[in-house]
Amino acid sequence: MAALPERTTAPMCAIPAGSFRRGSEQAPDEQPVADLTMTAFEIDRDPVTNGLFAQFIDDGGYRTASLWTPLGWEHIGAHSIVAPTYWNDPVWDADPDVPVTGVSWWEALAFARWAGRTLPTEAQWEYACRGPESRTYPWGEDEPDLSLANFAPYGEPVERRPTRPDAHPGNVSVFGVRDLAGNFAEWCLDNYALGYGGLPLKDPLRLTEEADDHVVRGGCGLHDEDYLRGSARDYYHPGLRDNLIGFRCARPLDQ
Repeated sequence: MAALPERTTAPMCAIPAGSFRRGSEQAPDEQPVADLTMTAFEIDRDPVTNGLFAQFIDDGGYRTASLWTPLGWEHIGAHSIVAPTYWNDPVWDADPDVPVTGVSWWEALAFARWAGRTLPTEAQWEYACRGPESRTYPWGEDEPDLSLANFAPYGEPVERRPTRPDAHPGNVSVFGVRDLAGNFAEWCLDNYALGYGGLPLKDPLRLTEEADDHVVRGGCGLHDEDYLRGSARDYYHPGLRDNLIGFRCARPLDQ
């Protein structure tokens, strides 16, 4: 579907064309390790916040069928969805500068279309996170600690509350993209497949059935340090609306 006119000025980071080594030997679903070639694109500097998502709601995002895929429109209608799951919970939505959560893949995609953008592919997300040097973490090779990201050391969260994208100044990639590790995992455009589904090595994108599981990246406040690796993968049904997941947007650099 074609992108609509841009409705947000949320800052984006330019990711130049280049290459990086995707995956790792740390987990079976991060293999095979391969060198990918990427076309230039832009990605949101920060995850989409409560404040930005409120603009989507106020502009009739949940009432505008053209923003949704037919299956997504059917899904929100069948479940009477008019806002994120945690929209009225002060732990999650009281701060307009905190990333939004409790949104399904369909809601994330509809917001992205409203914003004149789209969701990043899994490869775009990993390249934006790891850079041409294929860093282990956005910040480099230092092991994670709570000064660098909001996560659950050894699977035990200190306090499960979201943080602003600027709360951990060291959590930034070589391209200037913030908050890619921890806090919330982020929806990607791709459907999940073990082994990446045998995709080409230039700008890979895996799309199967829309209702199949979709990839999320980045770990969250309930996941341990293993999920903070830029290569770590997870996946969920596109209808999941949990406090594990948020998202950010992307678009071609020449748009």
